[in-house]
Amino acid sequence: MLTREEILSKVSLKTEKVTIEELFGEVIVSEMSGAMRDEWEQAIREKGADGKFISLRAKLVAFTVIDEKGERVFSDGDIQSIGKLPSVILEKICVVAMRLNGLGADAIEKEKKS
Repeated sequence: MLTREEILSKVSLKTEKVTIEELFGEVIVSEMSGAMRDEWEQAIREKGADGKFISLRAKLVAFTVIDEKGERVFSDGDIQSIGKLPSVILEKICVVAMRLNGLGADAIEKEKKS
């Protein structure tokens, strides 16, 4: 059985580089830590004045795109700007982010409802 120390020393998140031809470069997409996943789940529950969910894809991009040091590239304040990117760019990143984080359309819908 794993000890406490063995479990807590295994802080290694999966990452994957994604080529974005439209931007002539690539980004690093990361698996979220437990704490980051909690923050993301809270963020996707936010609704606008019209009662609709706000920028779900942009929020996933903001929470999962990292730099070489493992730090988030985008802040929560960037979400509106990220949402203005072409959907094809967001989709390329989101597909990888969803796979790395065990998310599917059903999982996202479940989180929004809870």
